[in-house]
Amino acid sequence: MSTIYFLSKPASRLGLKHCLSCLLLLAGSSALLAKTEPAKPAAAEAAPAFASRQAALSALPPLMLWVGERPDDVRAWISGSARQATLKGGADNQPAPSIQEQRMGIAVLDTTILLRDGSASVRRRQQPLQLPPAWYAQNRVQQKAPLVTIVHIDMARGARKPQLNEKQKKIIVNAVIAAAARSPSQVVQLDFEVMHSQKPFLADVVKRSRDALPANVALSITALASWCVGDAWLADLPADEVVPIAFRMSGDAGRMRDVLNHEGRFPRPECQPSLGLSLDEQPWPNKLRSQRLYLFNRNAWSGTPMAGWAVRLGAIFP
Repeated sequence: MSTIYFLSKPASRLGLKHCLSCLLLLAGSSALLAKTEPAKPAAAEAAPAFASRQAALSALPPLMLWVGERPDDVRAWISGSARQATLKGGADNQPAPSIQEQRMGIAVLDTTILLRDGSASVRRRQQPLQLPPAWYAQNRVQQKAPLVTIVHIDMARGARKPQLNEKQKKIIVNAVIAAAARSPSQVVQLDFEVMHSQKPFLADVVKRSRDALPANVALSITALASWCVGDAWLADLPADEVVPIAFRMSGDAGRMRDVLNHEGRFPRPECQPSLGLSLDEQPWPNKLRSQRLYLFNRNAWSGTPMAGWAVRLGAIFP
């Protein structure tokens, strides 16, 4: 079986019957399709979905790799984390961790939206990503695999800055709903950086997205570090996870780094369970108290040997 997946393309009219059958099998959760050999017969019984969004979110591993829009291969990193978990179990002959026991997962850029003037252009992922074979079943990524789909928002600047109108808002919400249907983990992440004056627009997008998503699908959002150091507006958003971006920080970056070095997390309660760091910004905080770390890599994961980071990341794997 091939381990290269491509996000599914919109159904053509000629293949509508076949695509509808696929959608029924996916049940709105695991529609990340693999470019593989001809499909085998479907299993008699599909794995049950997470009953709640809290269960889906808590099932994510403690380390999540952000994967951008480039050809990439995360198999070495995922298998390396599985080996670490097995060795820490104390026996060489222990079975490899199940897909729900993985110590590392990925958050994949699924959709990019460019807001410009009064319009919004939507671009789906085009680049292949190689995943561990164990993540597949019936030629598709398994339901409950630790793979989060991301919707990233870009905004034009200058004369073509976006109007942030109702049409753009609806397009973003629809993209979040669609990306959630392609997420085998039942977690979708919205990556949308806004200025202070644009916060009401983002807040309404988050609220509408949460209202439109199924009750058992979790909504994760990224957040500027400054939003987590005294700005309480995030507390009113119905996001299930807030991931502070603790790299490429602007403004009072020195003070925010001091907070992380002393406390191991940001003071706002909604920003404490998760944290986003980057491989290329060192040193990291001396202690990390967040339960989940999202890791950014400016380069491809396939070109970044895990061996060089094993010791630094070791503390993440309990």
